[in-house]
Amino acid sequence: MKKIGVVILLMIGMVSVLSAQETKVYSGYKELVAAAKQEIDAIEVLGLHEKYVEGLKSRKPDYILIDVRTKDEYQAGHIPGAYLVQRGVLESHIAKETIWEDFKHAMPKKDDTIILYCRSGSRSALATKTLMMLGYKHVYSLDGGWNAWHEEYPKLERF
Repeated sequence: MKKIGVVILLMIGMVSVLSAQETKVYSGYKELVAAAKQEIDAIEVLGLHEKYVEGLKSRKPDYILIDVRTKDEYQAGHIPGAYLVQRGVLESHIAKETIWEDFKHAMPKKDDTIILYCRSGSRSALATKTLMMLGYKHVYSLDGGWNAWHEEYPKLERF
């Protein structure tokens, strides 16, 4: 009888510990994005442009630029040198060699510098958080996304 009592107490204790580790529930997309932006690193348009120019000079950029928008958005205009890996498949495609072979680029390593962007910086913030959770160490979201880049550099068309 005492053994049953001890088992019940242990089970109650485990349930208490597990329920204390509840996942944060957000009121909506904007709150979720705001929370992600608090936990990630962002790069300003000027910072990316400096890396871009250095990449042109050396002919070997020291970063991987990924556009996480839709194919239609990408085709309408994108930052030169960006690889399209849509937000919906990023987690499954980031470490898929065949994807990167198609790009004629080495698959990103966990310690490579990866810069993500979307239209305004929201999807890329979430994508940055996700890649961090997958163990990528140097991941950045472009602050302001494509809109900020295109406003600052509307005629930059080659890489």
